[in-house]
Amino acid sequence: MDFLNSIRQRLPFNLGFMQLSQLSMLAVTLIEVSLFIFRTDIVDRQNRPKDIGPRLLDSYDFVVIGGGSSGAVMASRLSEISRWKVLLLEAGPGETVFSDVPALAGGNVRTERDWQIDAEYDPGYCRAMTGGRCYFPQGKLLGGNSVLNGMVYVRGNRRDYDSWAAQGNEGWSYDDVLPYFKKSEGMTIQGYRNSPYHGTEGPLTVEVPRFYAPVTDRLVRAADELGIPTNIDINGDSQTALVRSQCTMRNGFRCSTAKAFLRPTDTNRQDNEEGYRCGVR
Repeated sequence: MDFLNSIRQRLPFNLGFMQLSQLSMLAVTLIEVSLFIFRTDIVDRQNRPKDIGPRLLDSYDFVVIGGGSSGAVMASRLSEISRWKVLLLEAGPGETVFSDVPALAGGNVRTERDWQIDAEYDPGYCRAMTGGRCYFPQGKLLGGNSVLNGMVYVRGNRRDYDSWAAQGNEGWSYDDVLPYFKKSEGMTIQGYRNSPYHGTEGPLTVEVPRFYAPVTDRLVRAADELGIPTNIDINGDSQTALVRSQCTMRNGFRCSTAKAFLRPTDTNRQDNEEGYRCGVR
């Protein structure tokens, strides 16, 4: 807010009539227009999934309901079989251009691209919230929560997966699922590209953020002084550390599952890509 106020005060023309919320929307609109004009590579209009509208085929081999973080992956994997016809149904629209900008991660929250879910009341949590109910943004668009989240790439702990397998869920041990993590991952961090825990050929790009808050270096130095590891792979052998994040980003911009899995990556798959229909209720 202070930042927006300072901009308003420095402009050579008067925007005093505008509320900060209106000024924020103006700033977002200007950013979006600038991206359309100067960064056509980010807009990527030719590769974004096209809504087929009412033009449905008589039959499909698979219908995937929900194009969120997992539905986008499932539809993409199924469409790798050229003879299969795949329909992806999504209640919301596609991604906006400004969704790619990490600093605008919250731009879709409380909009038509968010299911706008409130937690049920419970006296044990959310006690500072209105009515004792926390707000949980849930993506209602292609890519789902991968378009709204903070982009931090953390797979979970080995022992969680192994405990699921021990309970009788065959194929869910860490060693079983690791090859699929690696298949999806396009690791770009040089120190991890040859690691047995990472893949480099997958569509989901993982990199180090271009910007860190100034306090980050101080936190890392403090952890060093306390003997806490600060230079390990958080998705590797151990997760007990204080480290800089690995993020699902591509060239400094968000890499959602919609971007990674629903945009064709080669000409051979463009004709086999799944049909997509938005606005389904």
